[in-house]
Amino acid sequence: MTNTEHWQRDGYLILRNQLESAMIDRLRDGCDASLQQWQRESTPEGEPGGHCYGPSSWVMLHLNHPKYHHQPPQSRATLLNAVADPRVLSALDDIFREPAVLCQINYYIDPSESRPASWHRDSQFFAQSREHEAELIARECDPPGEIHMHIPLVPTSLSEIVPGSHARTDTEEESRIRDQAPTSDLPGALRLELEPGDLAFFHVNALHRGGYPAGVTRRTIAVTFARASHRRVATAESMVQRTGYVATYQPWLLKPDYLEGCRPAAREFYERTIDVYRDSWKRDYLQPLHPELQRYFNEY
Repeated sequence: MTNTEHWQRDGYLILRNQLESAMIDRLRDGCDASLQQWQRESTPEGEPGGHCYGPSSWVMLHLNHPKYHHQPPQSRATLLNAVADPRVLSALDDIFREPAVLCQINYYIDPSESRPASWHRDSQFFAQSREHEAELIARECDPPGEIHMHIPLVPTSLSEIVPGSHARTDTEEESRIRDQAPTSDLPGALRLELEPGDLAFFHVNALHRGGYPAGVTRRTIAVTFARASHRRVATAESMVQRTGYVATYQPWLLKPDYLEGCRPAAREFYERTIDVYRDSWKRDYLQPLHPELQRYFNEY
């Protein structure tokens, strides 16, 4: 079975030993330096969606924000090149069957207080009803509108997926668990056993969840990609409603030296991302937001 056939059947794909150990070491050094800065400096008023550091924090948003990559200065290029590595882009081309663009780069971490792991489909965050969600699942099955990718920097088995669920709606039991007991185990669930150097891709509309138990180290670069024609852009209303956390609102990509150090294929990928989203990076969308959050988006 080819990788594409595996993806179409199961809604996930793991490519083993793709990134070299030296690259993983550089990524870990740079990402952890960024994490430490975020832990020191983040505030509820100054982070998209209020995602600041705290005892139950499990994700650092926008790991690629330029303010987190002053020391070491090459860490941004290392991150951007890894996310748009030719092996990544080749897999995306096979699955999307059209050019890909970036939605977001986050960093999954272990909290000091355990966080419950809840089953979900990303489609539920954009649907007005279960009937509408069923339409989204059918429409975005193949090719998908968006894909999640994990780059583990330490061994991990904290992400789970229900293979094949990307291509269908919930069973009666899945619906009951998702609505009433989202932290319960689901039948047929598979843990993604990942090692540093592996690349894991999975469909955003598949049933999935991530675990964040205290005391279990987690360092996973979590990326979301989209088909270039599948544009989930920011609006004035969504920026207010989501307190600035519209994944694709990233005006710092326009910074003149932002792509410095990117390899040609990576630069082409990010330039395409800029072309797709730049018209939605309007400064007036920020006016209703807290001044600290405005600075997050406007000062680099």
